[in-house]
Amino acid sequence: MTTVLAIDLGGSALKACLFDVDGEPLASTSIPLGFDEDPIGHSEQDPQRWWDALAVSVSQVRDHRAFDAGDIAAIVICGFTRTQIFLNDHGHVLRPAIGFRDSRSLGPANEALAKPGVVHHLQARHLNAFHPLARLLWLQHNEPETWGATHLVLEPKDYLNLRLTGHAMSDRISQSWLISAMRGSEPTLARLAGVERDLLPEIGDPTTLVGRVRDGLPGALSALAGAQVLCGSNDTWTAVAGLGAMRQGCAYCISGSSEVFGLLTGTNTPAEGLITIGWANDLWQIGGPGQNGSNAINWIVEVLDPGERPLAQKLDTLLAQPVNRRPLIFHPYLHGERTPFWDRDLRASFIGLTAAHGPGDMVRAVMEGVALLNRTVLQRAEAAAGHKADEVRIAGGGARNAVWNGIRANILGRRVLASPANEMGLRGCLAIARVGLALNTDVGAAGIALSDDFTFFEPDHSQSARYRALYSVFEETMDSVAQASHRLAAIGREQFDGN
Repeated sequence: MTTVLAIDLGGSALKACLFDVDGEPLASTSIPLGFDEDPIGHSEQDPQRWWDALAVSVSQVRDHRAFDAGDIAAIVICGFTRTQIFLNDHGHVLRPAIGFRDSRSLGPANEALAKPGVVHHLQARHLNAFHPLARLLWLQHNEPETWGATHLVLEPKDYLNLRLTGHAMSDRISQSWLISAMRGSEPTLARLAGVERDLLPEIGDPTTLVGRVRDGLPGALSALAGAQVLCGSNDTWTAVAGLGAMRQGCAYCISGSSEVFGLLTGTNTPAEGLITIGWANDLWQIGGPGQNGSNAINWIVEVLDPGERPLAQKLDTLLAQPVNRRPLIFHPYLHGERTPFWDRDLRASFIGLTAAHGPGDMVRAVMEGVALLNRTVLQRAEAAAGHKADEVRIAGGGARNAVWNGIRANILGRRVLASPANEMGLRGCLAIARVGLALNTDVGAAGIALSDDFTFFEPDHSQSARYRALYSVFEETMDSVAQASHRLAAIGREQFDGN
């Protein structure tokens, strides 16, 4: 039997699945992970934890009766992005990786934008606290010894590929921001900002062969020796491929702890606050990652019902409560926000809360708030692309809640297709492998071939007027929420500094 080992390296867990090449899952596992974070915006992980988790996952999958190392035709790893691993010239990690939620680089980003030539550079509009170049500028200024020893900057999945094969490679999608900053037209954004060295590895496509697994790896990893390792890509691109959404006119939502939302189009055009990036030949993504999603639902449920019952049971109980029709709006910025505002200091808020509202109303308002933010992204993307999405395909933990899917369909005014697959990133890894093994011509076709039956959620047009009115208030109050958020954040920093 020919098999594929798919790995999805997430911020909270490393997931692995052994598939046969036609998509049948044979064995799977999940190893918990987590970031080390503090109240002032630092978010880090030690890459050794990823390597250890990979070893444990392979050991657990190997125990399954279907596992035969000789049958593994390809290994594909996808992973979270906007996270930098700094390596010396021997490939050794120099410090913990700076994670995607880390906002410490705001000062260096603003200082760079004040330099001559930077603010007018074509790539400068994307330079913010979450941009990888800003992270390099922070390291250069705050840890000069580490900066001096830095030879390569990799993405998380690239680090695991390097440890497996001994070869450093990344893909053009995951590293698009540093490629544009370091290898764009002269003068490059990096050079203007003060970074002279090109720290990128060899760049390939997601289906490019990185190499074969080395002999002599420890423990269960030794069983993988000789297997092909393909380059892979970031978790969002890979999940969209697994959804069968890699085609023009389709919108997607990867609804995890935080969400990623976007529109696929044939138009390379900018949109306010959104990321426009080439994802395939003549296919562009307009959208981007957020900071808030299912984490907001988990938060409100635990606040309202802090007992020890499973979260899904508590959520169902809260949603079963009677609905109060008085309007209630939630701005879902519990962790600041990336797309489309790129503002670490945004704060969440309820507007319209009354004594007549119950816990269930608050849960629905949080669900609606995330969906209203999705609508902001979708409207900006559609305006830039010049066409509307024909449907929204959704995957991830949030896709398994029928109430939330119905709310999204109503607020977006689009049919929502929810996938039953639990781990779409792993499905996308399989799609990449099928192209690398010449079983499909491109990842879009492979994803469609692997797509499961979807559950359809159609907009309830009787609710359209209500949601248009809610969205209008949501938009109109955004400036007031931002102003109050910034003032509160400033007070908080003064108090933190004072302590």
